[in-house]
Amino acid sequence: DAGVIVNNKGEMKGSAITGPVAKECADLWPRIASNAGSIA
Repeated sequence: DAGVIVNNKGEMKGSAITGPVAKECADLWPRIASNAGSIA
């Protein structure tokens, strides 16, 4: 399990993602996917 904190615009509150991001998350939030090292 994992979580990402976003603001009302869907922008990440943090600046780094460690580890892979789920494909479902990447599909819903492209900005998060662009910061991810890999998509699982």
